[in-house]
Amino acid sequence: MLTHAIDTQEPDGYGGIREALEFGGVKSLVRLSPGSDDGLGVELALGAGIFTLFDAFEDDLDNFGWEGSGFLALQYKPTYRFAAKFGLHHLSSHVGDEYLANYGVTDVPIADGAELADGDTYGFFYVRDSLLLGLSYQLSPIVRVYGEARYSMRMFEYMYCYNDYPWQAGGGLEIIFKPNGVTSGLGYREGWGSWYVAADVSMYQESSWFPSTTVQVGYLMHSPLHGERFRVGLEYYYGRAPLAVFNHADGTEPTPWDSIPLEQYIGIGIWYDL
Repeated sequence: MLTHAIDTQEPDGYGGIREALEFGGVKSLVRLSPGSDDGLGVELALGAGIFTLFDAFEDDLDNFGWEGSGFLALQYKPTYRFAAKFGLHHLSSHVGDEYLANYGVTDVPIADGAELADGDTYGFFYVRDSLLLGLSYQLSPIVRVYGEARYSMRMFEYMYCYNDYPWQAGGGLEIIFKPNGVTSGLGYREGWGSWYVAADVSMYQESSWFPSTTVQVGYLMHSPLHGERFRVGLEYYYGRAPLAVFNHADGTEPTPWDSIPLEQYIGIGIWYDL
């Protein structure tokens, strides 16, 4: 951790170690494919996931917060070069109970896990229910670019945590250095291992379209028999707080760039796709 966007009890706001855990899944509900190639066609997919951020080794702030997300999307892939998706996306971001207790938001600081049941701290959250449109294009056998736009709707008016800045956008590219003799399509999906480089930029209207940027390099391995993927990578991030709840803007104007609490980190990640 190089700089903190989420306030901590560290005196200088620099350095430290944080831990993130993320998991989820996607289920194909309906799929129509041309001929025998199941990699192409139209698919209705349902997905869900959770992201949590911890500070287990510093300041007794075990959990900063967590986010739950889900989507229902119609995905269209007519060729191996082009793909598109359109659907609904839900994000619910929450501040962690230990964080609230250690900063005096709750009446009694939390000394152990048993006291969590005594605090009414679950009102500190942030919601986006969005229409999404995404496009992806394979520029070459090793380079893919993509972009996505979302518009947040007030689907559940009882939730006070919506704000007046509904737009968000993002995009990026990935370069996968495929093994010799492997091209796009079925042959690539059966390839065993590849080095990769990826960059992603996300921007929110509520944060005055500040470009939060992630760059990742690593090694990706494929299982030719079961379709499983294992990835190890080094990641650099510079942008607004990773948990959306810490970026909520409830004023009359979006947060200007010079007022955005920025975070910068270098991390090592391990991902396993079943």
